[in-house]
Amino acid sequence: MGEFNLGDFVSFSENNAVLTSLCDSEKVRVNLLCMEEGQTALEDTSDQKVVVIVNTGSGFVVTGEQEQGVEEGTLIMFESGETRSLKAKTKLTALVTTILKG
Repeated sequence: MGEFNLGDFVSFSENNAVLTSLCDSEKVRVNLLCMEEGQTALEDTSDQKVVVIVNTGSGFVVTGEQEQGVEEGTLIMFESGETRSLKAKTKLTALVTTILKG
């Protein structure tokens, strides 16, 4: 069993979103995503199923032409093949689980 205090892994960069690996197996990858206001992430995961839980902050999920607001406590599920991105409106942290093909 792995137990994590997410606060120990929070790290921000003014240049890019920070993705910290918490678990990496053959089928599942779990990361802590930390984003400054205006940063985007998850654009390169469209070929995988992804589950995101917003831990702190707020932002927008963009899928194709649609944009939807998200905030602390929001659970987002992306199917494989969906065009997507997550954009931070405020400083944002999220737990990102990627389900790998195979």
